Amino acid sequence: MTLVVAYNDIDQSTIKPNQGGNGAPRSTNHVYFRASKEQPEAPSAFLAQYPPDEHSTAHYHAVDQFQILVQGSGEMGRHKVSPYYVHFTRAFTPYGPLHAAASTGWTFMTLRARYDAGAQRLSEKLDFLKQMPDRRPWQVTTQAVFPEQRGSVTFQEMPEIKDERGLYVCSFTMAPNARTIAPVPSNGDGQYIIALEGGLVHQGVEKKSKAVVFVKPDEPAFDLVAGAHGCQGLILNFPQVTRRASVIKPAASPGNRKWQCILCAFFYDEALGLPDEGIPAGTRWEDVADTWTCPDCAAGKGDFQMMEVS
Repeated sequence: MTLVVAYNDIDQSTIKPNQGGNGAPRSTNHVYFRASKEQPEAPSAFLAQYPPDEHSTAHYHAVDQFQILVQGSGEMGRHKVSPYYVHFTRAFTPYGPLHAAASTGWTFMTLRARYDAGAQRLSEKLDFLKQMPDRRPWQVTTQAVFPEQRGSVTFQEMPEIKDERGLYVCSFTMAPNARTIAPVPSNGDGQYIIALEGGLVHQGVEKKSKAVVFVKPDEPAFDLVAGAHGCQGLILNFPQVTRRASVIKPAASPGNRKWQCILCAFFYDEALGLPDEGIPAGTRWEDVADTWTCPDCAAGKGDFQMMEVS
């Protein structure tokens, strides 16, 4: 059965602050629905609200995951994020640290298609991660751009978040009361539809933002009906979990090398350097300062092996 829940549908009595500690942040979770050990193939969707200047150490999860920054600002690793940045990470791919801005705090939406036992922090679980076989780490952080309205419904694919196993994200803009059909969910591990602005009508009732829809792979495509003020949102397909795809290794620039973090698959390209971090193009890996850390998962250069890939 397709799940359709608006923020106003959340049972307010279940919203309680988490005290954090040991690398976990203080936060307040607003749960739309959640999987459990007894229902491991059920989806989970919740809003995590951090107070200003709150931190979370680098960590990973055992399942694929989407996160959408819906309010405030901050940093994921060294990626500055604001609404509506989308972060996708494969299972067992570390990311972070997370830092909510001191001026705003932040709220992000976490989406999973299956049960997850919680954050596995690198401070405790690094050795376990290194020993895991056939891990295919990969993540991407990119800002969603909503298309200008052309006609009643307009879709815009986000090509940065896509693979051959069904991973797919697009943004959409709908005029008031417009109707269409969402992409078929059968080629992945479940599909989320998020109304970020405006609302979606389901069974005659408008579900206003931030509304969440989850469609299982064996269910029919969802009928999208915009609310009275239209709708802007995202469609996010989880990839299949029957097999893992290999990380795509970009070709090397002549005379230079590329290096891959074995924890999270971040690439350092000697030809390009990292000018935003003060590392000029052409800087050899050996000349990168030993104090440098991975911008995606914060692993230090001296803490783990970098694998030459080209």
